[in-house]
Amino acid sequence: MFSIIRPGMRMSDVDATIRKYNAERLVEAGVMSSVDEVGTYMWHGGAHHIGYDVHDRVKRPEIIAPGIVFCIDVGIYHEEWGIGFRLEDNCLVTEDGCENLSAGIPRTIEDIEAAMRGE
Repeated sequence: MFSIIRPGMRMSDVDATIRKYNAERLVEAGVMSSVDEVGTYMWHGGAHHIGYDVHDRVKRPEIIAPGIVFCIDVGIYHEEWGIGFRLEDNCLVTEDGCENLSAGIPRTIEDIEAAMRGE
């Protein structure tokens, strides 16, 4: 997702891109038969501002500008299976793209377990 983010985009465009990406992956995995079903598995928006509150509210459509920090919030939930996941990355918009401020967070099972052991 970070490769597409540029100043001048709207937050709603980021959200739509994330929803489309998730929908396509869920169809590929056989979880859904149509991308139109994505709302069944993605219950919230794909991006939100951050600030004093966890989910700051901003009137949309907000134009993304350099210096804005927001959260790319990918969450998929399968109620029938009783599972779900949520991955949030903080994004700083730069003059020509963006920087993933949470890139150093462990993501693989091995890296998470190593961090839990204090390695």
